[in-house]
Amino acid sequence: MSMEVKEYKLDPAPREINYSSDQDEVYLSVKIGNGQIGGNKVTKNDGIIAKGNLSEPVYLGKVSDFQASNIEVETNVLDVNSFTNKCVITTTFTDQNNKQVYSKIDNGDAPLNGVASFNGKYAFKIITVILFILFANFQLYSQGLTEISFEGLETPNSPGFILFDQSPSSIEKPSTPQGIALSLLNIESNGGGIEFAPFWLTNHPGITAEDIVKEKFPIIYNLSMSFSRVEIDQKNYNAIGLRTRLFQNYGKKQIESLKKIRNTLENDILPYVISDPDKLNEAEELRKQYVDLSENPVFHIDIAAAFGGGTPDNSLKKLEINRWATWVSMNWRPKGNDFYYTLLTRYLCNQDFEEQDNRLFDVGTRFNYDIDKLSLSVEYIQRFNLTEDTGENYRLAIVGNYEIANNIFVTSSFGNNFDDKDNLMVIAGINFGFSKNKMKAF
Repeated sequence: MSMEVKEYKLDPAPREINYSSDQDEVYLSVKIGNGQIGGNKVTKNDGIIAKGNLSEPVYLGKVSDFQASNIEVETNVLDVNSFTNKCVITTTFTDQNNKQVYSKIDNGDAPLNGVASFNGKYAFKIITVILFILFANFQLYSQGLTEISFEGLETPNSPGFILFDQSPSSIEKPSTPQGIALSLLNIESNGGGIEFAPFWLTNHPGITAEDIVKEKFPIIYNLSMSFSRVEIDQKNYNAIGLRTRLFQNYGKKQIESLKKIRNTLENDILPYVISDPDKLNEAEELRKQYVDLSENPVFHIDIAAAFGGGTPDNSLKKLEINRWATWVSMNWRPKGNDFYYTLLTRYLCNQDFEEQDNRLFDVGTRFNYDIDKLSLSVEYIQRFNLTEDTGENYRLAIVGNYEIANNIFVTSSFGNNFDDKDNLMVIAGINFGFSKNKMKAF
């Protein structure tokens, strides 16, 4: 299945840009926000005058060069952000004094792991302002008239803002939250949950794909909230959870590879995906490589917390907090490839949870290996009871995760669960993400 492209024709067409002289120099910059990657192609009379990454102003020519023709700016944005498929671009024209003449923010949805193509036409106009100031001295005489004061008719201190119709750019918020994940685990027990990332429910024009990779402490970017429900022994439990990435670090080879992919996409691939459909196949392959690298740093630390309450009859009045926990996980990819370790520490507090009132501390490790769409792992967790001595208590399990379709996963687990009895564990479930336009799974 070939990568899908959604095209946006920007209104009005053309967009008029006002300069004060035909000798003014025209500079253009286009910034790609929301952590996505984009490439540009600027044409005049079907001839290319600029292309590639235009995040920094590029010289196009003098205003007089464009009096007889408009220019066309095509910006193609590739969805590489796991949290959102919203694409947002900021198009800015400046003059030789770096004075902003025009700026506009546009946004739109990319198809699932596809491309959003923005096409705008621009015309350059010259405004000549002639200000006549007349001075007159006169007196008004009339029976019954008093002297007229002209103080209320003074010219405003900064008339240029009104005269040249300068106004701030508008940012349009998305109407539907993106990056929502839904889990259906323990289906036979009527379990389920939903998770979303608050930060990515709105557009962020100033955040580039490079910014996300460079950020050592991506706490806000990765913060997610979740709501879950499960039924155990005919008692319903509801939980609220928070998790985020506290720290991340990419290896030198990863940084170089990510930079190389971005440069290739921005300058050699994305500017031509509309005129040359064969470029879509190259863009699709590079997108997969970039996402795989960006989502898997060599080392990262994640933190999480959850609070759960139970009720026997779904009554809000009888809802009680039965268990809460906080934990930290550290993940290390020694060679930056598909094999990695996870180390987990967790503190739990039980209050009348399955006839338990105690405090627990878990320490565990997990060995993971990804093979294309299949992910296999073995995990071991040792549980310590800090309230009383209950003997050996651990969990040992084999976990499999397979992507049966785009962002739809089947997850299964088999092994030994905590507790001395009824500890044979067999779990199966489905994990998928959804939004108005696109599925995203965490």
